[in-house]
Amino acid sequence: MRSDHNICLFLGPLDEHKSSVAADIYLQYAEENGQANLWVGDLHIDISNEESNTSSIGERISWSRFEEKINECRREHIKCRGEINPALPRGFRVIDIPRRRIVETNDASFVALSYVWGRDTRPSLLTATRATIAAMKMDGGLSVSQIPRTIEDAMSACTRLGIRYLWADRLCIIQDDAEDKINQISAMNDVYSSALLVLVVAYGDSMDFGIHGISHQRPTVQHHEGITGLRVTNIVRDPEEDHFALWHTRGWTYQEAVCANRRLHFTNTRAYFECRTSIFHEDAYNSETALNEFTSYGLLLESENPGFEAFARHLKNYSSRSLSYRSDTYNAFIGITNLLYGSHSESTFIYGLPKVDFDRALRWYANMGTSTPSRLETQDITCPTWSWSSAMGHSDEVHYQETKFYGALTLWYRKSATPMPGDEQLEAINTHINTKVDEGWETYMAISCEEGCVRNASTSWSLKSNSFSTIRESFTARWSNYHAFRKDTLQSRELSQWSENLHIPAGDVKDGVILAEPQTAFFRVGTKPSKSYGLAIFDSEDNAIGELCGEVTQLREEVDSPQYERTATCEFIACSISGLHIRPYSGKERETKNYSDVEGKMLDMLPIVNLFMIQRRGKYAYRRELGWVYLKDWAKSDRTWEMVMLE
Repeated sequence: MRSDHNICLFLGPLDEHKSSVAADIYLQYAEENGQANLWVGDLHIDISNEESNTSSIGERISWSRFEEKINECRREHIKCRGEINPALPRGFRVIDIPRRRIVETNDASFVALSYVWGRDTRPSLLTATRATIAAMKMDGGLSVSQIPRTIEDAMSACTRLGIRYLWADRLCIIQDDAEDKINQISAMNDVYSSALLVLVVAYGDSMDFGIHGISHQRPTVQHHEGITGLRVTNIVRDPEEDHFALWHTRGWTYQEAVCANRRLHFTNTRAYFECRTSIFHEDAYNSETALNEFTSYGLLLESENPGFEAFARHLKNYSSRSLSYRSDTYNAFIGITNLLYGSHSESTFIYGLPKVDFDRALRWYANMGTSTPSRLETQDITCPTWSWSSAMGHSDEVHYQETKFYGALTLWYRKSATPMPGDEQLEAINTHINTKVDEGWETYMAISCEEGCVRNASTSWSLKSNSFSTIRESFTARWSNYHAFRKDTLQSRELSQWSENLHIPAGDVKDGVILAEPQTAFFRVGTKPSKSYGLAIFDSEDNAIGELCGEVTQLREEVDSPQYERTATCEFIACSISGLHIRPYSGKERETKNYSDVEGKMLDMLPIVNLFMIQRRGKYAYRRELGWVYLKDWAKSDRTWEMVMLE
């Protein structure tokens, strides 16, 4: 080590129940601007320096510690108890480990395996096909020499934990039987949520890689040293950005982890157990921790409401991962959506968006925006630009606005799946579903009506002569709830002649297209006045009135290029009303963009209009970006009602 470098320990607080302390290790060195500290590891320091039987990480896994914790979870954690699910798919199969064969059953306790297949396509590796499944059902039908090493190691783990049956997709789904694959994939949430435990092989680039601590020795172990009356132990951590840690990058594996009640994770350095209440480590030097947004695969967090809030968190995590095949975009997420919304996705989801929260779910955006959303249409899958599915495959997290949602400004239609003779072959999306909106929606929608943003809502109130409470009473006297308001005011009479207006036969409308007759306006986009990331939206007088969501990297490069016409305007359509939190640093917008009633009372949230920036492509349009403008500025803009078909 260079003479001008030092090793420093930063000590944490003394543990209340133990005579020990944690210490971060830093390499300290001089830079031009002063002293720099580089974290290089951490230690556990026992002040008593007494020998103990505390569990440590060795070359092989310490099974007894996990067995004890798993049994404790099964006995005491009500939240983690998953019963054998009677909805397991027809022909459900598991590996009978002692007899080394495949059996069909739906009433046995089993462990499920989550791992990376990789690109190892050697024909010698055993897989379930119509040609091989009969032999695999015979005693000894799973040859040690042919079975992928990772599955063999998982079988060894089950044996050490005293569990007889293992489910592994490669051997338990007939890979060349389309019907069997569909039945099994559509029930992934049932399979993983019914499993007693899910083994997560978080390290390895193929199914034949194996599991560290079972067939591979682990490269890093814990050592104890006595130093001047102290007992010092190194804390083992997983290395960052290891190219073999592929499990954390795959879309399928995320779903498998979320659907599970209990997970036993294996990396190349350690193992840890996670259930629906906490995370428990193999060694005793990492304390048991509660779940949180950043460390957990839990379906629901303690502070989280079921439904859309959890959906948004999982979609963000899922969309940051990769899929080997874009055709798996919906299938690799279907298990999570089934659990969150309580039924199968065919009836509750439209191209990945929940029907009950459809208008809220339209407000997604790609965080970085490094590529333009493009419609994907193949024989196997359709990903329209208005759906988050169009952003999959770009490793760009899909985010949602952290704003209140007060309701839609337009009603979306789609081609009816089962048109009846004589009708227009269109159906309105979720008009018969009680969409959830945030508290206070009546006031914000009443103001939207007064500002002319809701086409079929005549107003009998005015902020100039009424208080918010009076307006709300008048509003709710006419519409008892949001569902009634939405159904009464957002229906578009002109859409009854949509085929004639757009000069396109009903049967020729593309799959995945949604139609509406929203308000549209043209605005300029450009660099924000603050020069921060993203782009602002400017009105005709060059005032910043809103912004596009996310960093919109590709669009910003276009706008900043010398070829871009600075006065060019973009078309926007109004989708819904939301509310921005008013913070102390909001500046003049707190008053100038807000509304007050006759008594001078102001709204708690700044009302904004959620917008799609669209581009026309013949009779169709595609969604380019998501943005918003203040409701006051939208009301001042030159708006028109236009028919739009989004593909």
